[in-house]
Amino acid sequence: MRYVLAIATLVLSGVLLIMGIGQRTFLAGPAEISYPVKTTAEAGFAVVNGAEFAKVPGQANVVVQGEQAFVATGATRDVDAWVAPFAHTTLDVNVADKALTSSLVAPDEDAETETVTAETGLDPRGSDLWLEERAIDDTGSGVEPETLRVPVALTEEQSVLIASDGSQPAPQEVSLVWAQDRNTPWAGPLLVGGGALAVIGGLLYLLAVDHDRRGLGPRRGRRGPLQGIRNVFGGGRSRGSSAARVPESSNSSSNSSSDSARAENRVHSRRTPRWIRRSALPAVGLTVALGLSGCSPSYWPQAEAPEVTEEAPTTSPSAIAPVPVTDGQLKRIIADVSETATTGDDSLDATALADRFTGDALAQRAANYTIRAAVPEYPVVPPRITDEELDYELVQSTEGWPRTLFITVASTSGATAVPTEGEEAVEIASPSLALVMTQQNPHENFLVSRVIALRGGISMPQAAPAEDGTALLSNDIGTLALPPAQVGAAYATLLQDGADAEPAQYFDLETDTLLQNYGKARTTQSQTESDGKGQTMKFSVTARQGDAKPVALSTGAGGALVATTVIEEQIVDADGGRYKPQAKDSVTALSGLTGEQERLVQEVAHQMLFFVPSKSEDAKIELLGVTSELVGVRN
Repeated sequence: MRYVLAIATLVLSGVLLIMGIGQRTFLAGPAEISYPVKTTAEAGFAVVNGAEFAKVPGQANVVVQGEQAFVATGATRDVDAWVAPFAHTTLDVNVADKALTSSLVAPDEDAETETVTAETGLDPRGSDLWLEERAIDDTGSGVEPETLRVPVALTEEQSVLIASDGSQPAPQEVSLVWAQDRNTPWAGPLLVGGGALAVIGGLLYLLAVDHDRRGLGPRRGRRGPLQGIRNVFGGGRSRGSSAARVPESSNSSSNSSSDSARAENRVHSRRTPRWIRRSALPAVGLTVALGLSGCSPSYWPQAEAPEVTEEAPTTSPSAIAPVPVTDGQLKRIIADVSETATTGDDSLDATALADRFTGDALAQRAANYTIRAAVPEYPVVPPRITDEELDYELVQSTEGWPRTLFITVASTSGATAVPTEGEEAVEIASPSLALVMTQQNPHENFLVSRVIALRGGISMPQAAPAEDGTALLSNDIGTLALPPAQVGAAYATLLQDGADAEPAQYFDLETDTLLQNYGKARTTQSQTESDGKGQTMKFSVTARQGDAKPVALSTGAGGALVATTVIEEQIVDADGGRYKPQAKDSVTALSGLTGEQERLVQEVAHQMLFFVPSKSEDAKIELLGVTSELVGVRN
């Protein structure tokens, strides 16, 4: 009976171990589920809505293979807007057939733009719309599939774009793969339980063997645990010693005892098969090792956190348009702007700025590069734009285009002050910069239209919450101290006519230094110096608001930030006298004019940022920053 109990325990341990091992092998199921494309279409782009990924459990992956294969994720509204001008396919998950079915979508003619058509195509790489993108750059054969991990929580608010470089059809080898959860919480308990039973079965077997072995050999002097087992290893020597001491007269009795022992041993041999006796101990060791192997967390049940039931909101959903740019996208945009600006600043090549600059920001740097290339000692050097954000941003909340961003970043001067004797050279202080960026349509990236150096010591108005975004205000809105369209024109009047002009009532001029160094003040000073030298030249100035439309963004303080440009024309006229203005250095670099001229007109662009308070407040418009640059010369 003892052997039956031991063997039954060992058999049960073997069953548990097999089940535990099976949990990790043949009972674990597939490591992943793959749905290939069932049909294909000759289209340049394919789109998968995020809701399709929820039809199959597991971690979703998009697998594409082919030359220039490209995969990106983005907001569904952005992906749909991007592919609208092109013929494209939509991929749907067919759970019944375990495949992806494709449907061809014709191009939307209303979505065509001047620069993008369904025939020319467009490379989707590097678009600011994408939350994440991956690409295969190798165009040779044997390219490994490129996989993009798509979060399980992806919903219909996000989609996946599958494409190439825009010059050829989308990759035809496309599949969705769901990695399955390989956690087997019962493998550990089964393996450990099997190992524990193996140990118990082994001990029961040893006790059974010990019980039988105790009946063999002489009975006197047998003491201690597992004496029967110890007799197996020491019995031969004991019997030989005993036989040497027994008198010959006792041979018949000894023979009788030996016959009895041999008979009992034969009975024991019939009770316990020899293969069991030989394999029991190795089996115990093997099962114990297997039982103790299940130490990975995936082998064990995990305590789940208690579910927290949240009360449904009692208010209706917000009607505010979504914020179209995430923090990750914003960081990537700023980093690319900084890299592009650095390339242009180092090479003095304005064409290097074309991918990220436009309007007044591009004109300012282009003019500066032209002057410095011809006049290296020209003292005006634009601050270098860094990717260090300064925690002040206004992002327009909208579903459509154009989209506008206002970001403040740090800058560096790139120059050091000439040290005095015994002192180290230090970098010249550089202002914080405000960047105004606009994305005109889904197929263009955000371009910097204005770069404004913020004044030191100012306090920026409270910004709207980042998660809510802000509103791009109409330039003729009447709730502000001045409509945005009139702010630049009013300030231009002050530059031209002086701080006593009628629009001065709207502006806080106590800390304004621009009017002291430009406009009428500068003209008056130049005229005085010329007259003092007995010259007959006439100095004058005109100012106007630039051609680029102002940008007005609502703030959390009830007013608005207004970015605009004022063009100041500084005029020097010979006025028929023998003294004439000289064209040289920066004037020559921009205009090609040299020597004496009858008349010179220098155009200075002032990129300006104002805080315009609400009309209901008893406050004036404050100049927050300005960047001034000579951008043109004519005679």
